[in-house]
Amino acid sequence: MIYHFVKVLIYVISICLTMYGLSCLNFDQYLKKNKVRQFYVLFIILSIGIGYLFASFILDFALLSLSGY
Repeated sequence: MIYHFVKVLIYVISICLTMYGLSCLNFDQYLKKNKVRQFYVLFIILSIGIGYLFASFILDFALLSLSGY
């Protein structure tokens, strides 16, 4: 039970960190006029995808460390 809570917490934190990290990049030069809403959808999808990969790496690394390999 506690493992699932920690797992969800790590996913949420990693997605938030990814959104924070991506926000420092200047995407203004790539935006078309009046396409801001589509950019935010792309930004959220990228954040979730990269955050998921980052969290999966952390969880797999922690699981390997705890198993002794």
